[in-house]
Amino acid sequence: MKNLLLIVTAVITICSISCVNEQVSRADDVKFRLGNEVLLANIDKYKGNRIAVLTNQTGILSDGTHIIDALVGKGANVVKIFSPEHGIRGDENYTDTDEKTGIPIVSLYNGKTKPSKSDLADVDLLIYDIQDVGARFYTYTSTLYYTIEAAAENNTSLIVCDRPMITNPEYTDGFMLESGYSSFVGLIPAPAAYGMTCGELAAYLNAEVFGKNAKLDVILMDSYTRKTEYSSLGLTWVKPSPSMFYPSTAYCYLANCFLEGTNVSEGRGTDKPFEYFGAPWVSSAVLADELNAYGFEGVTFEPAVFTPSEKISAYPPKFFNKECNGIFINVTGRSKFRPVKCGIAILIALKKHCPEFKFNKDNFIDKLAGTDKLRKMVNSGSSLEEIESAWLEDLATFNSIRAGYLLYK
Repeated sequence: MKNLLLIVTAVITICSISCVNEQVSRADDVKFRLGNEVLLANIDKYKGNRIAVLTNQTGILSDGTHIIDALVGKGANVVKIFSPEHGIRGDENYTDTDEKTGIPIVSLYNGKTKPSKSDLADVDLLIYDIQDVGARFYTYTSTLYYTIEAAAENNTSLIVCDRPMITNPEYTDGFMLESGYSSFVGLIPAPAAYGMTCGELAAYLNAEVFGKNAKLDVILMDSYTRKTEYSSLGLTWVKPSPSMFYPSTAYCYLANCFLEGTNVSEGRGTDKPFEYFGAPWVSSAVLADELNAYGFEGVTFEPAVFTPSEKISAYPPKFFNKECNGIFINVTGRSKFRPVKCGIAILIALKKHCPEFKFNKDNFIDKLAGTDKLRKMVNSGSSLEEIESAWLEDLATFNSIRAGYLLYK
C-alpha cells in the first residue's frame, strides 16, 4: 500500500510540474473575462502572425461579439477559419467562405477531421475558441485532440481560449475509453464525464498524449473558479450544437446520449432534447417509479408524453411524428446530479421493463461508452452497482492524473 501511495504521489507531482511548465496566460483583473477577452486585450503581441481560428457560433465574447469580428476589428491578420461539426454557424452549412469577412473556411468534419500540413503552411498561430459541454462523446473534444496533434506535427503555435464549464467542473464519471473503441465520438483518453474546461483538457492532452510537443498557450479566464455557476456569469446562451437548446440540455446530455445507441428516443425533435426520453411502447409510470427508487440526488424523473416533430439537425429524430411515452429528467441540483450514473440506470430500467428495448445492431453504444462492457453488462442483467464498480479503479487513476492539469481552484 505504501508503494502504491508513493506511485500515485509521484504521478500527481509529475503532472503538476507538467501543468506549471505549460505556457499559461492570466490577467490580473478581478472582473470575470472569458479567455478570448483576455487574448484580445493583449492582441498587439500577435499582430505579426498569420492567424487561423478554429471556432463556431459559440466563439463569442461576453457582449455577443464573435471572435472573428473582434480579431479583424482589432487589426489581426486572420487568414483562415476552421470549423467543427455543425459548421461555422452551427446550422450544418459547411460553406467555404465567411460571408461577413470573406475569410476562407476549412471544414474539419464530413471526411476531414484534422488540419493538414498544407492547411497550416500559411499559418503562424492557430486560435481555438469553442464552447463544449464536458462530455467525451461531444465531437468538439475530438476536434481539439486533432488540432493539438496537427499543431505538434507542423510546429504551429496554438492558443486555446478557455471557456467556463456548463456542467459541474468537479464531476468525473464513467468508463475510460478503451483501445479499439476510438472514434470521432470517443477519441480523448478520458471517462465519459472528464470534469475539465477546454483549456485544462488541452493541457492534459498535450502532455499525456502528445508529449508536450505542441507549442500550447492556454489563455485562462479571469475570476473563474470551480465553484462558479455557469448561470451566474450572465453570458448569452448560444446553442453549442443544434439540439443543445439550453444549459439544462447539457446537464442531461451525459445521461441520455447513451440512448443514441438504442431504439429509444433521446428527445431529439422536441423542445427538450436529452431532457426527454421514451418510446411509444414505454410505460412512463413504471420507469419513473423504478428510477426514482434509486434516490439519486439532484434529480427527479417525471412521467411525460412527447412527440418528436421537428428535424432539428442532420440526425433524424426517432419516432418522427409519433407520440412517445417517457420521462422528463428534472435536474434540481447541478452539483449533486450524476448524469452518467443516471444514464446507466435508465438503460437498466429500459432493459428490465421494456421487451422492445434493444441496442442498435451496429453496437454504436460501444463507441459512446468507450467499451463493450456497458452493453454486455446491461444485457446480462448486471446491477447499477456492479456496472459502476467496473469503472471505479480506472476512474480513480484518471482523477489522480487529472488533478495535475486543473487550472482553477
